[in-house]
Amino acid sequence: MRRRNFLRSAGCTLMLPALETFGQEAKGDDSVKANRLFCMNIGNGMCSDNFPTSTGKDYQSTSTFKPLEHLKKDFTLCTNLRNYGNHFDTMYAFAEYADHSSPELIRDSVDEIAASHLGYDTRIRNLVVEQRNSVGISWKGGLAISPITNSQVLFQKIFGQVDRGKRAELLELKKSMLDATRKQAKRLSNNVSKEDGVKLDEYFSSLRESEKSIQRSERWLSKKQVEVPFPENVKFDTQGCTEYLQKILTDTTFNERSTYLDLLFLAFKYDITRVANVYSEWNWRGHHTDSHQVQNKEGYVKTLEADQAYMMQTARFLDKLKSTKTKAGGTLLDQTVCLITSSLSISKEEGPHGYKNNPVIVAGGGFDHNKHIKFNGTDNRNNVYLAALQHLGCEIDSFATSSASANL
Repeated sequence: MRRRNFLRSAGCTLMLPALETFGQEAKGDDSVKANRLFCMNIGNGMCSDNFPTSTGKDYQSTSTFKPLEHLKKDFTLCTNLRNYGNHFDTMYAFAEYADHSSPELIRDSVDEIAASHLGYDTRIRNLVVEQRNSVGISWKGGLAISPITNSQVLFQKIFGQVDRGKRAELLELKKSMLDATRKQAKRLSNNVSKEDGVKLDEYFSSLRESEKSIQRSERWLSKKQVEVPFPENVKFDTQGCTEYLQKILTDTTFNERSTYLDLLFLAFKYDITRVANVYSEWNWRGHHTDSHQVQNKEGYVKTLEADQAYMMQTARFLDKLKSTKTKAGGTLLDQTVCLITSSLSISKEEGPHGYKNNPVIVAGGGFDHNKHIKFNGTDNRNNVYLAALQHLGCEIDSFATSSASANL
């Protein structure tokens, strides 16, 4: 790994305390229309056989996206995008730097690039959440970030109660350590070679990032603490749903994922974080098993109903963002670029683990929505991600294997 990335990671990890969470209603930055990023990957895949065939503003939706129908003006559906992975690499949806047989090429994921731009305005720079205990959904400097894998732990991370005085003392200690380190480095810089000077410049860069994080923590230390109830037992309206879809919507594991999304919404609402990345892959109600039976009628229908359940979760999350007004006069959805994708394409042609037709739902963020864009099948999702990052104000010309910024 590169020295600069190591120093930055080490500086943020070793120098900074995890302070208690203090929040406020989303303040809404008048100078930045979109200043939040939400990433979500549906790990087991979605059935591309039921994606819309018509494109543009007048496209006809399908049963898969029926739960999102009332939100058509708030999202753009992108399809026919390829990925580089396989069944065992679905977690890399936001960090596709190459064929995943070469994971050493992975650098910063989409959410981490956004966090480097937006994360210093909030206490938590990036919330990474996953429903199974694995790593690889979020990356910084070529290193995988360990995700939170429990809803209670996530709740504690966002709204946990801690001793404010002790945290203030710890923060003051960290500031003293940072000041001493900076002074020593400056004295050393007058007596080193040109090559070592370059290394010291890299070190100073890491110190500046640490200083930004400390300043961020100081701002939040004086904020009023937010007290919210734990949002468990999420209920969906199952009227008119098939028996199988009802079982999904009341499944314990599915419910926990809905709780994750509720907690991430609250983190956005109270401006505790502006970047989040959530991933889920499991065999609830035999979803993974059914995806292997997509060629027969029963497996196909169950796969479509599972996709509908995912879209019901997605619609519920987007509705919460849309119903939350900001002080800037818009909604939280206006300020949040949402990227919802699926790493795998389930189809009768490719079977359960295809890569030819992956979707990305781009919602919110102030884009011109209400359309379906069908790409050429060779473009990858990084073109869409690049457009989203640039829209958020990230000054980058490319991302990973992108060939161009998608015209959203």
